[in-house]
Amino acid sequence: LPYVTCHYLRVTGDQSVLHEVAPYLSAPALAPGEDETFLEPSLSGESGDLYDHCCRALDRSLTRGARGLPLMGTGDWNDGMNRIGRLGQGESVWMGFFLYRILGDFLPLCVARGDRERVNRYTDYRTGLAEALEASGWDGAWYRRAYYDDGTPLGCSADDECRIDALAQSWAAISGAVPRERAEQAPDALENQLIDESAGLIR
Repeated sequence: LPYVTCHYLRVTGDQSVLHEVAPYLSAPALAPGEDETFLEPSLSGESGDLYDHCCRALDRSLTRGARGLPLMGTGDWNDGMNRIGRLGQGESVWMGFFLYRILGDFLPLCVARGDRERVNRYTDYRTGLAEALEASGWDGAWYRRAYYDDGTPLGCSADDECRIDALAQSWAAISGAVPRERAEQAPDALENQLIDESAGLIR
């Protein structure tokens, strides 16, 4: 929601959308050991403007694992990776890039709103995230994808499978979180490792 909202504001310049009020929904939290659930949420009886909806989404997302990366839970973007962090300790490198970008886009809205507490919190989190991405995300020639609950990295050159993930390399460049040299090196590695010209495939 914050990502799409910032994009909408960039394209339209229509700041009034931030004041549109919508209800919040409510649903039970996942039970211990429950990876997912299918349900119809109910109205919570509480409403907020779009700015507040975005802030709550961000506030909920600002988690940190042992390496300072966002916790992955039972999936960050790819549902096929829903067991990587199911015990609550797994971390997502890709989500780190995504959050870094979103926070950078959203911070000016917090400044304009005079939301000083969030400006400080989001800025501090973003700074720590950039450091964690470099310290624990880089594998030597490209960026890892994630860390399992037990600390095993996913997306390493030493792996037999899932050695490199296109999403993490793309977002390393898109996010602006990494030095220019690595922002160029990561997509180059993607091209070298995942594009098969003879078969006409991008894996």
